[in-house]
Amino acid sequence: MFYEAIPHDRIIEAFRRHVPGCYVRDYRDQGGFITVCRDYKDLPWNDQTTTRKVYRQVPGVTLLNLPRGNVTSATRYISLALDRPGWRLEFRRASRHLSEIQMRGITKELKVGEVFQGIH
Repeated sequence: MFYEAIPHDRIIEAFRRHVPGCYVRDYRDQGGFITVCRDYKDLPWNDQTTTRKVYRQVPGVTLLNLPRGNVTSATRYISLALDRPGWRLEFRRASRHLSEIQMRGITKELKVGEVFQGIH
């Protein structure tokens, strides 16, 4: 079965089930997208602090950027700016950080054919 558009909540659930350490951040209020990330990085943070060991946690790896609602397979740009990310390009980017077993599990759960086909 093959769909041109996949609801963003199905994609997020598939990644949460099959990728350990996966979490979601919502940057839509800042003009961004829903971001699926994995792991954290600790960076030193010295913004008006009196102690030397203050750290803030930032995403270690950004796997996907997703718009709200149905995510189409094609990515849409306006001029050089990303307007709406598509799942094909985002899955290709995420595949660099996933194992074969994780990719197979996500593919099976989304039931959209081979979404990672020809990537590795």
